[in-house]
Amino acid sequence: MRRREAAAGLLGLLLLTACGAGARPAAARGPVASPSAPPPVPFTGTIARTPGAPVRFGPGTDMPVMDVDPAGRTDSFDGWLTRTDDAASGNWFHLADGRGWVSAAAVQGRPPAGAAPATWTPPATIPAPAAGLLDIPIDLQDQRATCEVAALKMALAGRGIATDERTLLAAAGIDRRAPELTANGAIVRWGDPNGSFVGDPNGNPPDHTGYGVYAAPIARAAAAAGATVAASGTGITPAALYAAVVAGRPAVAWVTNDYRPEPLGTWRAWDGVEVRYSLHEHAVTMIGVTPSAVLLDDPWFGQRWHARSEFEGAYGTFGDMAVILG
Repeated sequence: MRRREAAAGLLGLLLLTACGAGARPAAARGPVASPSAPPPVPFTGTIARTPGAPVRFGPGTDMPVMDVDPAGRTDSFDGWLTRTDDAASGNWFHLADGRGWVSAAAVQGRPPAGAAPATWTPPATIPAPAAGLLDIPIDLQDQRATCEVAALKMALAGRGIATDERTLLAAAGIDRRAPELTANGAIVRWGDPNGSFVGDPNGNPPDHTGYGVYAAPIARAAAAAGATVAASGTGITPAALYAAVVAGRPAVAWVTNDYRPEPLGTWRAWDGVEVRYSLHEHAVTMIGVTPSAVLLDDPWFGQRWHARSEFEGAYGTFGDMAVILG
């Protein structure tokens, strides 16, 4: 009996060993703690990088960006690791809410002393990026009505092209003629912003001394500066804008300066063409996008996050008008 029991025990051990050797573990989709490692120790840190930190699907710059946490936000983390196969990546912190990983270089805060690193195995399938962030500093407009060329100037800076508003205005063209008004101050005739800048660049739209410029002249100025224009005009959907930023391409977008949908009026250009306009007309540089928000370099108000719904309402006022750089 003892021999039989011993034989049965040995056979069972061999079967278990064989089954264990033949089984393939499922691909991990996030940080995997070693069975022998102590449980992760939660810790917090504040995003210290301006304007924010990309949240990546995995720990490494080769992983897609899935979200962006803005500067100043305090996050909770439940693990950290160093990519042993990519020393240049440095350390990474795993967000406790499961959204992904943030570079430790962007965080003010460190794991508790003695906290063991996690392990991570890249999954077989990597998702497409869902967010993007471009490092383009804010540069406020030089004159009261030059938001469009100021926005283009920032977009060009994101492509490594340095220029100034005066040069961009010259390339866009300026029609300085004053408008024809009715007795109660309504605009009857003025220039065509689809052809050149309308009014005085240092003028003021509410008192009809300066208006602005639309996509075609801004695209012309971008090309004159040496940039490639990937798309220009109206009908550029928000999804197309977001995809451009995720792919690393900045865009100039026409919105309203109160970030609300506004009704459009009309005037006749000097050549008889009908021009649709709003005295709330404004333009910004889109530099960041997340599943719920966009980051804009606003040449009048500064760098700000806006909910996608808020941005899309303002963007729709001018028929989804934008210039996307290639």
